[in-house]
Parts: sequence; C-alpha cells; structure tokens
Amino acid sequence: MANQKTTNNRWLSGGLLVVAVGLTIAMALPSNFSGSSTTVVVADAPQEISVANKDVGAADLPVIEAHAAAKLGAPGSDEKIELFRQQAEKIVADEAARIQAEIDKKAAARRAERAKYTINPARARISVPYGRKGRLWDLGWHTGIDFNGNYGDSVFAARVGFVTYAGWRSSYGWTIEIKHLDGVVTRYAHLSKMRVKPGQEVDVGQRIGNMGASGHAFGAHLHFETIVNGKYQNPGKWLWG
Repeated sequence: MANQKTTNNRWLSGGLLVVAVGLTIAMALPSNFSGSSTTVVVADAPQEISVANKDVGAADLPVIEAHAAAKLGAPGSDEKIELFRQQAEKIVADEAARIQAEIDKKAAARRAERAKYTINPARARISVPYGRKGRLWDLGWHTGIDFNGNYGDSVFAARVGFVTYAGWRSSYGWTIEIKHLDGVVTRYAHLSKMRVKPGQEVDVGQRIGNMGASGHAFGAHLHFETIVNGKYQNPGKWLWG
C-alpha cells in the first residue's frame, strides 16, 4: 500500500509541473501571437507607441521681411503712389487741353466765316432814321435807327460778337450791347425782355431779346445804334454798306 501511494504522488507532482510550465509559456507569449516574426506593438509598450506617432515638423522656410514685400509686387510707397497720381492727372489735363484747343480752333474758324454776314436786328420797317433833329432826344438828334414793330417781336444780333452789357440804362430802358469782331459796338434799346448775359458769345441772327417800350419810348420799337470808339456812327452804313 505504501508503494502505491508513493507512485500516485509522483504522477500528481509531474502533472502539476507540466501545467505550471505551460502557464508560464502562455503568459510569456503575446496575446495576438500568430507565429510571425514581425514586431508587434502592444498596449504595454508606451515608448514604442510614442515613437510611432511622433509628429513630423514642417521644413524650415525663409521668412520674407516687410521691406522685401514691395519687390514682390506689393503696393508701393506713398511717394510712388503720389507720383503715379500726378502723372495720371497730367495725362488727363493734357488730353483735355488738346481737345479744347481743337474745339476753339473750329469755333474760331466758324466765327470768322459767320462774321462775314450781317442781318437787320428786327423784322420791321424803319420809323425814324439816323441823325434826325428834334427835342424828343436827349442830345437833340437821333443817335440810331428805330425799327417800328409790335410789343414782343424778336430782336436779333446783327453780327457775330460778344455781349458786353445787358441791363437797364435810364432813357434806353432794358438794353443789350454787343461788341463785334471789327470793334463796333451795337446797342439794342427799349426791350421788353433780354435773352442773353454779359460775356456770352452770340451768332449772327441769334434772338437776343424782345421788342418793347421800356425807358423813354412812345410805343413798342427797337432803337438800334452803332458805336465806334465811344462815338455814334450811322447804323445804316454798317448794316447795308
């Protein structure tokens, strides 16, 4: 009986030893062991995980300084911008001056052509000629020609010229005076309405006002004078030659 118990204890001890060895080997092997020789990162390897996920830094690039920006097409300095603005304004001004010179040249040519023409300042008959003597006039004689018409009839510029006066003149009433290219000043008096202003250029035949009876006048008519160097001249000679 003693020998049988000894033999059973040996078998039991041997079995326990095998189990222990097996457990030891099992614990030494990784849980996902597949027989491959490739290194496997496991949860208890923090250093390997850190190395595998390490951030890759960007390459070092040259820094462009502020003063170099202008060389790469950035806006220029205030001085350059101001210079460009002045150059642009000069170009515009020069072109405007060129266009205006062309306009003035054409206007002068047209003015010279139109200056050849003369018309009667009113479409009406002559009621009082130049030079008639009488107490009706301040100087004792008639200093112009009267065109007798209807109140409101049109009054025209006899020739091309520039308006030098448009306003009230005592006995003349509402009056317009025009200086022409030959230096003669024509006066249109007793108007009911004026349609031009001083400094305005007028064309031959342009309506400048309307006939009336303003100032010292008896009935509607146009009193027309021609003045050269401050002296009255016969308007008939200037109108009809």
